Amino acid sequence: MSDNADQPMQDLKPTVWIGKQGCTGTMIEEIVAQLRKRPMIKVKWLQNTDVDPESVAGQAQATLVEVRGRTMVLKRKGKAAVQAPRTPEKEPRKITAKAKAKEMVRARPQPARKSAEEASREKKPRVMGSMRRATKQG
Repeated sequence: MSDNADQPMQDLKPTVWIGKQGCTGTMIEEIVAQLRKRPMIKVKWLQNTDVDPESVAGQAQATLVEVRGRTMVLKRKGKAAVQAPRTPEKEPRKITAKAKAKEMVRARPQPARKSAEEASREKKPRVMGSMRRATKQG
């Protein structure tokens, strides 16, 4: 009853789920990102959500392959159509005085570590508590 062409679509796992907020701009961006990674994706949506598969495909610049119930399969059109919608560029982050100070501390050269032999020579002999009392009294 089913074609061999249907088989890959049935094996495909849903990668995008549309929730109760519906198909927002963020969901479209996610669909476009998924289509960049894979040639074909499966999108499912909740029972109480109204989704128009044709408009979703049009917004994502993808080809609507199949719709069954609350599941649709989308296929990417081509390299030019798969690019994500442009977002305004963010302003460069301002560097605070605290961040500058941290960077200066990191960039400061660290003193060379002494070998274990040198460190042992510099150590003072340990004085036990009873010896300390004896030297103070006498």
